[in-house]
Amino acid sequence: MTLHPPRPRLVTLRAFEDGDARLHAMIPPSAEIARMQGGGGNAFAGPDPERSQRWLAAMRAEPYARMIETDGRAVGHIRLHSHVRADRRARLAIALFTEADLGRGIGRRAIAQALDHAFGAMDLHRVELRVLSGNTRAIRCYAACGFVHEGTAREAAFIDGRWHDERIMAILSHEHAVRTA
Repeated sequence: MTLHPPRPRLVTLRAFEDGDARLHAMIPPSAEIARMQGGGGNAFAGPDPERSQRWLAAMRAEPYARMIETDGRAVGHIRLHSHVRADRRARLAIALFTEADLGRGIGRRAIAQALDHAFGAMDLHRVELRVLSGNTRAIRCYAACGFVHEGTAREAAFIDGRWHDERIMAILSHEHAVRTA
């Protein structure tokens, strides 16, 4: 019998706070998480307060970037970036901090909230993303959120000495029902 981690009661997105850099620096490095984000297996060898300060500054510079919290605990971040106002499009990026939070529906719920904002307040027409072709868990999540596979960028990422394909996926405004409640 396989035990599944409990689903969180509440997933919220919040603005970044000054203390988030310290929290980010304390996250134990995970080779698997780094690989899923396109980094090598040893991309994050250990805590680095300066790297975490740069991360926080980069998040705050985005038009829409939020910390993901579940049941009051910060578990990841999500952002809309590469915004092209004339085309009403942006890219989505999401990362959960630890493997323990994968597979609990957190990403799916955070993406739904970010898409509500993208197609509501930001008035976007299109949100796209790129995901490593081998990241089947993320691909299933994105598809469940309404993203459609549009193509493959062959050998687009060089990770740990090997080339990897990236899937290009997108969702259009009329394909997402913005929740008003």
